[in-house]
Amino acid sequence: MKADASFNLMDRAWIPVTLTNGGHRDLSIREVLEMADDIMAIDGDIPLQRFTLTRLLLAIMYGAFNRRFTDGQGRERTLDASLWLFLLKEGAQGRFARKVLDDYCGRFQDRFDLFDPVNPFYQVAGLHTAKKDVSGLEKLILDAPSGDPFFTTRIGEGLKSLDAAEAARWLVTAQAFDPSGIKSGAVGDPRVKNGKGYPIGTAWCGNLGGFLVEGSTLWQTLMLNFVGKAVLSGPYSAVSWNDDKPIWERTQRDEKTADDFDQPADVVGGTMFFHGPATLLTWQSRRIRLAHDGETVTGVVIANGDRLKPQNAYCFEMLSGWRLSDPQSKKLHRIVYMPRKHDPTRAIWRGLPTLITGDFTSKDVKDSKPAEYLRPFVLDWLSDVGVSSRPVRLHAFGVEYGAQEAVVDSVVDDALDVNLVVLTKRDKEMRDVIEEAVSSTDQGVGAFRYFAGLVAQAQGIEPDGPRQKAGELAYGAFDAVFRQWLRGIDEESDKSRLRQEWRDRAWSLLRRLERRYMEGVSPRAMVGRLLPQSGTSQEQSAPRPMSVAVADAWFQARLRKIFNPSARPEDATQTTRKGE
Repeated sequence: MKADASFNLMDRAWIPVTLTNGGHRDLSIREVLEMADDIMAIDGDIPLQRFTLTRLLLAIMYGAFNRRFTDGQGRERTLDASLWLFLLKEGAQGRFARKVLDDYCGRFQDRFDLFDPVNPFYQVAGLHTAKKDVSGLEKLILDAPSGDPFFTTRIGEGLKSLDAAEAARWLVTAQAFDPSGIKSGAVGDPRVKNGKGYPIGTAWCGNLGGFLVEGSTLWQTLMLNFVGKAVLSGPYSAVSWNDDKPIWERTQRDEKTADDFDQPADVVGGTMFFHGPATLLTWQSRRIRLAHDGETVTGVVIANGDRLKPQNAYCFEMLSGWRLSDPQSKKLHRIVYMPRKHDPTRAIWRGLPTLITGDFTSKDVKDSKPAEYLRPFVLDWLSDVGVSSRPVRLHAFGVEYGAQEAVVDSVVDDALDVNLVVLTKRDKEMRDVIEEAVSSTDQGVGAFRYFAGLVAQAQGIEPDGPRQKAGELAYGAFDAVFRQWLRGIDEESDKSRLRQEWRDRAWSLLRRLERRYMEGVSPRAMVGRLLPQSGTSQEQSAPRPMSVAVADAWFQARLRKIFNPSARPEDATQTTRKGE
């Protein structure tokens, strides 16, 4: 290592972005913040880095603005709704925002040098094992599974070294999503046994079902995900973001765990370790040191960092949804919420009702009956400040881990274009319309699956396989249709019209799927067969006929019950053929 090596992330280009004019550039942190009005989105080596790098920039926003400071007129202020709205409107080039961010970045610039010999960014200087081992870069790169090298974006020569910019991106991602498992045993860490760091769980974001509310520019995205302390109102007014600040405002970490930042293995459900959003945005789940030659990174040491469990972090982690855990609530004798992780097999729109304002959201928690779901607090904040009637993209991010959470199985990257009014306006009827649309779609797909099973039985085939394939086919067909319908909803939309429009669309789509499905069945299914009745011996003596015609009659009756289409079947069919 060169003693004078330096790569300061404040000034050196390392964050890939897409500009609003369609161009692509790599920029430093200062440049990204200065040009945020002209940047459409953060990019990355994998889509998940949009989430991790945006969280890093959000931590800078919290450090700069979510505190007491003196504004341009000499008034002492904290971030309230009026100041937040002012920042959103003025943009990154506004005089006030520019000065506050410039001052803040300058104050902590020395903590952002990737190769600093004393305070390296997101690392521990001198971190080493008893044998002075340095691991290969596959330990740093999230999508490079050790036993499956063919399923990765980096292979062969690409893993021998990384330029400093790419290494910085993977460093931030590792602190957010590094898998669990045995880590290097850092000398000086009292938890190390037999030279090994035994599992403490995934890095912090690995627990989450992450969301970003994305605007048309990066500045809008940063503001739309930047939450003021005023969100802690109502049932949460006693919650405090105590000692909340990003990691670069704290004492440099060493190989040991930090007081008040390492949750003991036997402590579950408490909140004293979370501190606040800025702390969690930059949580040091690992102790890391990058080995480098002054220009490129050639290896890495990754040891355990500060343990943190996600139970009841909903007032501190703003960018995840939450679910009530009955088993843990009973075990711990208190109400316990866990992050609501994303299902890689389930499109984001299918969980939309849990994100819309209504009786089940966080503002409606009752002592006697806790809400089943809490939506991300960022959506509560946007509801409180009254931001609506603008198109946004609700972007979901997450990781599905494999055995013992020690390997990455899949990455969640799904987005939904929607008018913000759908997520922020406290309109029970709007909530009911969308909740009914999702629910009726699930019921309709369930009916199609059952229909496919009946047709399989008419052919003498086991129904489980056809049912599964039919469900996948139906949800695949609904995906684009639902997203298109949702994009058309705004503040002026007539709720009754929306409700009936979706019923008709869904009914027509399922009828089309049924007709296509029947085109592929065998002649034997047309004739059908007799199926034994289940139940008593008397019922078993009277077999029931099953054929495509019987399945079709059942399916049509079921769809009419679910959707109650406004048009007669033949009229709806004609409309579909002409317009859809």
